[in-house]
Amino acid sequence: MSRPFTPDGSKNLAGKQIRILREKDGISQEKLVAKLQLKGFRGERGVIKRIENGTQYISDIELKLFADFFHVSYEYLIEGEKTL
Repeated sequence: MSRPFTPDGSKNLAGKQIRILREKDGISQEKLVAKLQLKGFRGERGVIKRIENGTQYISDIELKLFADFFHVSYEYLIEGEKTL
């Protein structure tokens, strides 16, 4: 079964918002990975880079980890709504 892409060819909808939130918080990809690993994330800096660049798919479990970490809704990560 093939997986879908966004109109711009990205493999996820949340990567851009994850990058914005990470940069807003002033943390590196390495620091984000370390903090997420404490919450059960399995991956390294390269995974965060690929998620942010849209070349990595995100599972629903990973999406929940990001939403919980940044204290935002799933909708915000996916739709990029202005309100948090």
